Amino acid sequence: MTIDKKYIDIFTGLKRNFGYANIKDGYTDPETGKLKLKQGDYGWASRPITDKDYQDHLLGVKSIGIQACDDEGMASFGAIDVDPEYKAFSPKKFLEVIKKHNLPIVPCKSKSGGLHLYVFLKEPAKATIIRNFLSTLLFTFKLDAATEIFPKQTELGTDEKGKPLNGNFINLPYYNKKERVALNLDGTSFTFEQFIQVVEVNQKTAKELEEFSLTHVKTVLQGGAKEFEDGPPCLQALSKEKLSDGRDRFLYNYMVFAKKKYPDDWEQKIIEAARDYFEYSKEWDDEKVRFKIRSWKKETKGHTCTEEPIVHHCMKAECVKRKYGINSDKNRIFPGLSGLVKINYKPDPEYTFNVALPDGVKIKPVHAKSIEWITDQRKVRNIIGIYAGFIPPRVKDVAYQEVLDVLFSTQKELDPPKGTSPEDQLFICMKEYINGPQATTYTAFKSGATLFDEEYAYFRFDPFYNFLKSKEWKIKQDRTGWMIENIEKIKGKFTRKRFPKKEEEKSYEPLDVVCVLQSIFEEPDLDEDIVSIKSRKDII
Repeated sequence: MTIDKKYIDIFTGLKRNFGYANIKDGYTDPETGKLKLKQGDYGWASRPITDKDYQDHLLGVKSIGIQACDDEGMASFGAIDVDPEYKAFSPKKFLEVIKKHNLPIVPCKSKSGGLHLYVFLKEPAKATIIRNFLSTLLFTFKLDAATEIFPKQTELGTDEKGKPLNGNFINLPYYNKKERVALNLDGTSFTFEQFIQVVEVNQKTAKELEEFSLTHVKTVLQGGAKEFEDGPPCLQALSKEKLSDGRDRFLYNYMVFAKKKYPDDWEQKIIEAARDYFEYSKEWDDEKVRFKIRSWKKETKGHTCTEEPIVHHCMKAECVKRKYGINSDKNRIFPGLSGLVKINYKPDPEYTFNVALPDGVKIKPVHAKSIEWITDQRKVRNIIGIYAGFIPPRVKDVAYQEVLDVLFSTQKELDPPKGTSPEDQLFICMKEYINGPQATTYTAFKSGATLFDEEYAYFRFDPFYNFLKSKEWKIKQDRTGWMIENIEKIKGKFTRKRFPKKEEEKSYEPLDVVCVLQSIFEEPDLDEDIVSIKSRKDII
């Protein structure tokens, strides 16, 4: 097996589609130092991946990305995406953590200038196993619980019409075999050949990964209070040292835990916990704790996992397995939403996002036809029911706003796959229309046939719009007219045109028409296998 073929096997995932990024036309953001791509230079290829696509990536011809999770919910690799927060990002602390804990992690520089912390399996396993393993490492790396983990989905599924969903892809390392390289623990770079060897050494079976995770969790929580061994691991981790910061949130979460584990004397347990786990001061003493307890007499809410200091000590994959962990909360909360992607269809963008299933482990993608299907709680509950198979509880507007704030804080944008956007559809339909019946008579021109001169094509708008409607075009007439004039690749204009008369004929009445350059339809525009027009409702 060639070394390039080993690379392909290592990064095999979803085969029916893959991501692309036109790196050559990218630019560096002066504020963040991140690589930015122009509109249309990043998205899904909308075709199956081939070995040549991988080879083009390694040769620097084009950059590709892979959805690690396939249609069976299996994956053979995953990664934590460490996004740089500033220009002078350093991987040093992550390399030190990998070395200290002997983690089976291969760090690679990412396209954005951060790090992808990869784990590799010897054979495909359930994507949940990979996500669970990586999620237990977030605390070890001192990363926020909301840090992106790939695969972002553990199941893909289909939309309401049975069309397969893609989820999210991760950009692969070793573009041009010299960029996005893997790092040794001393910070030096691995060559492509060395990278393949390092991966092979670090590959684990699913069983080995789960065993490693169990041992690692015990190690990092060692020294925490024993009372939390059946409760939230975040509290166990925080109890290793007396707290001077974050006492309010710790105590709140302890209250939720204590009401379940010590229902008869939870109030006294809270007082004892504050004395055991806090550094007392003028601001924090028994009197303040008793004041807190009085306000919690009727408290029914669950744990708050997204606030400091809890968020940086979260081990959700471990927490959901514990008797008094987050899944034991009586009060149902809205499920976690993540991975929001805005697909820039014009004039109406569409969206995809991920939803955490009730088991606290699985994650599925959801498609929203418009922003209203996200911001309207009633509508989002409906589409989650369609895509994920459960109906989330209704929560108060304030609580749902918090869900939306978290979701939109990580929004990314993608252009639609080539040939599926309304702009592309309009261009394709127009090309088909003007290559249809030609106006050889005034009657034909008036009825909708196309008239040509040496440079331009002319046709009446109303017959053309009826033609569009026969192709399931849903955009209104005024918006369609605006698109004809403003889409860069068309740049049509509305004018008046007389049908040319013969010498012995009288001049014909001028007609209101659309005028477009013939030459724009003569150049290759789209692959033949993606020119069929679909309803916008079918576009993902």
